[in-house]
Parts: sequence; C-alpha cells; structure tokens
Amino acid sequence: MRLFVTLATVSYLLMGCAANSPKTIVLSPDIPHVTTQTANAMTPIALSSQDQRSANYIARYLDGDEVSRYVSPAETPNLTLERVFNQALTQAGYQIDPASNRALAIVVNQAVTDVDESMLGMGYEAKTKLAVTIKAENENRTFSKSYSATSTLKGPMSADFASLELDINKLMTELSSRIINDPELNQFLQ
Repeated sequence: MRLFVTLATVSYLLMGCAANSPKTIVLSPDIPHVTTQTANAMTPIALSSQDQRSANYIARYLDGDEVSRYVSPAETPNLTLERVFNQALTQAGYQIDPASNRALAIVVNQAVTDVDESMLGMGYEAKTKLAVTIKAENENRTFSKSYSATSTLKGPMSADFASLELDINKLMTELSSRIINDPELNQFLQ
C-alpha cells in the first residue's frame, strides 16, 4: 500500500510539472562572427524576411507516431533571423537601407524540432531542421540559394526547454554565419 501511495504521489507531481511546462521557446541566436565582406564602405542593402513554414510551431513532442504537444516560438524565426542579419551585415560593412536597389530577403522554409520521448524511459532525442532560402536582387540581376542545417540532441529523462532553446539557437547562429560569410552571396551583393 505504501508503494502505491508513493507511486501515485510521484505520478501526480510529474503530471503537474508537465502541465506547467513552458508554452514557448525563445529564439535568440548569437550574432555570428563576420569578416568585412565589402570593399566599398557601407554598401547599402535593403533587408526583409518571410516566414513560409507550413506550421507555426517550433517544436513538436512525439510519442510514438502521435504528436503529444506543440511548442510555439516567442517570435517567428524569420523576424529573429532578420534582426541577426541586420546586425551581422552592418558588421560586415553593409548599411541597411530600405530604399536601396540591392535587396536581400531571408525566407524561412523550415524551422522545427522533433522531440521523441518514447525511448522506453531511456531519455529523449531531439532533431532540429532549419531550411532558409536567400533571395537577393542587385539592379537587374537576381540570386537565390538555399541553406540548411540539422542537429541532434540526446539526453536522459525528458527534454528540458533550456537544452532545446540552446540547441536551436546554436544551430541558427551556425546557419546565419554560413550565409553571411558566403563569398558567392557577398560577391553578388557588391
């Protein structure tokens, strides 16, 4: 009887923790390290972003083949990346100017973390996938290139938000760095 009461109490406490878990993930990637990319001082560029994801969540918790819950981002990934690119492009030698005839659009196609907690009590596995298309215009020419990144995070017990946020933000920083330091893109913008 004592074992039953203990198990019931632990189950109740765990259910309470799950019910009070955060409902949003905060996206706040670091500004990536950039090198000066333009020979012309403060080359003007118009910056914009679009969110073309098919769903508005950033993480989905899987229990076998079923989704047990969805978690939304505090801010859409395209706005987060636009803010990062604004600062990073300025560091790279560009001047953000909405009236410029050089334009750079960040299109977020995919940003999702699948969290599988059905590993028979052995822990969890979180797989994050990011896919971004960069569209640039320079006078009468256009440039388009797709970038993607993935990561896998494994841990004991259940996934905690701090670890998921850290992994997603780290991956966004890594992808932003690859894009901003891409010589092909920078050559086109100049």
